[in-house]
Amino acid sequence: NTTLLRDSIMSLNCQTNASPEAEYHFYFNGKSIGNSTSGVFNVTVVADGVYTCVPLNIVGTGNNATVSISVVGKLLTSM
Repeated sequence: NTTLLRDSIMSLNCQTNASPEAEYHFYFNGKSIGNSTSGVFNVTVVADGVYTCVPLNIVGTGNNATVSISVVGKLLTSM
């Protein structure tokens, strides 16, 4: 578990030893948020939840990696 400030930028890093090389698919609470060929994905943290990385190539899907994020800080709204 990791605690981060709301609206901060988090860099997710995912690696695998795959041949052929893998593309990395990133999810937040099970919902797709993007892909990366480098294994690095930057995301703005806005809510508590679980981020998952899934490596994938033409051979198949690798083991998932997850991190649970707790968010601190108040939401500021305009008046």
